[in-house]
Amino acid sequence: MYTNHKSALYVVAMLKQQGISNIVISPGTSHNAMVRSIDEDSFFKTFSVTDERSAAFFAIGIAQELQRPVAIMSTSGTATCNYVSAVTEAFHRNIPLVIITADKHPYFLNQLEDQMINQPPMFNGITKYSVTLPESIKDSRDDWYCRRLLNEAFLEMTHHGTGPIHINVPISYGMFALGDTFTTSKLPEIPLVERLDSSTKEETWEQTFLQLKNKRVLILCGQDNAHNEKDAQLLDTISKGYNCVISTDFLSNLHIERAIEMEKARPFDADLVPNVIISLNGSVVSYIKYFLKNAPSTIEHWLIHEKGTLADPYQKLKYIIESNTSEFLNKMAQYAQSNASSEYYEVCKKHVNEFSIPSLPYSNCYACQKIIPSLPQDSILHLGNSTTVRIAQFFNLHPSVQVFCNRGVHGIDGCMSSFIGQAAVSDKLAFLMLGDLTFFYDMNALWNKYVRKNVRILLFNNGGASLFYYNTRGVKNFPSLDRNAGAAHVSSAKAWAESRGFSYISSTDQEEFDTVYQQFIQEESDKPIIFEVFTDRAVDGETWHSILSHNTPKEVNLKTKIKEKIKNIIK
Repeated sequence: MYTNHKSALYVVAMLKQQGISNIVISPGTSHNAMVRSIDEDSFFKTFSVTDERSAAFFAIGIAQELQRPVAIMSTSGTATCNYVSAVTEAFHRNIPLVIITADKHPYFLNQLEDQMINQPPMFNGITKYSVTLPESIKDSRDDWYCRRLLNEAFLEMTHHGTGPIHINVPISYGMFALGDTFTTSKLPEIPLVERLDSSTKEETWEQTFLQLKNKRVLILCGQDNAHNEKDAQLLDTISKGYNCVISTDFLSNLHIERAIEMEKARPFDADLVPNVIISLNGSVVSYIKYFLKNAPSTIEHWLIHEKGTLADPYQKLKYIIESNTSEFLNKMAQYAQSNASSEYYEVCKKHVNEFSIPSLPYSNCYACQKIIPSLPQDSILHLGNSTTVRIAQFFNLHPSVQVFCNRGVHGIDGCMSSFIGQAAVSDKLAFLMLGDLTFFYDMNALWNKYVRKNVRILLFNNGGASLFYYNTRGVKNFPSLDRNAGAAHVSSAKAWAESRGFSYISSTDQEEFDTVYQQFIQEESDKPIIFEVFTDRAVDGETWHSILSHNTPKEVNLKTKIKEKIKNIIK
């Protein structure tokens, strides 16, 4: 039997799955849940050394003789301090020690609790990685988090050289090794994340890509401002050499024959679910990322990351491939098949082709519908984060227009400043579309001498943060919304725009908009232009929802409900 304490159980399971059998244990009570679990599994070979300082050096001796990682395990409190000198030695000699320290519940820190000290930072600077596991695992999110932390730590033990790692395990009840707290019959299987990089053997790469032969592959192309022609050619080869879909959005700035704007593949039902997700580059705007997170656990995620950092946004990570985009695409293209199925592409393309825009009332969506397809070729377009970047994806944009957005951390800060900076050094016509709070938050962007006449700013002013009118349908579900969270206001940019030398135009209804919007997109102007489009945020929210509901037929929802009922009957 093993402990019922999930975090402790996962530590023991991870040691076994990593093949780390030699454990040097010092006595105590806080770590009993792990100690007894190890004692009762014949895979492990344990060594009992009372003095933690000596125990850690003892483990170094084992590791250097066997040339394999060795774990050391202690109770909580000052016992952990005694590891420091040996861990320092291991760090400077690149010896792979796994330092496992039991701990008390973090609530008790500085509360005069017995043997409770601040253990998490104990080995900062002398370990390659340090994690503190959750004290208890209450739900699937906690479970994923605990497993992810363990994967992160063990991957770093051998990443760019070897060295010690630290795993701190809070266990509030030291007797998790007794009675009804010790009844787990077998160790769980923890999905291991593997790292592939430049040192990976060619035969491993070949085996990896051969796994894709009969699978649906979804390649998510995130935010990228620098796709080159070679990347596009490689993706074109890949799109035809695997049963593959290349998913793009505006921020991908990627235009190839078989690319699909998956934001328009609605509804995202079982027909569209891939077997493997491969994510390239940065942030993905498309809503499908939320569906992928909740998709079946059998899906694999391959993350291409130049630094090899573990990121698991879909909670299905199998491979971290430490590589830049071009190197990975070149490797994947080498193993493309000459007779690959296009079944997945055809299914997704069918869904995208069925996407349509209903008749829209005057709103920010209506303005996007008119402006985006009309932007002059070879111009640049900046999109305000959150609302604007999302609704823009519904409409068609000429492929020669390059798109930008401060999407790295999904905040509204500095959007207009970044745009003005780029426009100041660009010979192209430069457009910015953003909401009112984003504009007023960054008004100082216009308070400099570098605003040139190539600048065009489309300001959606609906008197507050419209995001909640999309997500909660406004004050009906959030009565105090406009007071603080929505920051309702009655401000206009007119005086500020004119004082800064802009040509200012505005609209308050559809007729007025249709009359003046061509002035905004004109290529010739002696001044920079601000076009302030006044709308109603409740109408904006409902219009956005009307686009979604228009592309989610009622019969689809009915079919889903019928399928669920049939499944329940069969069960």
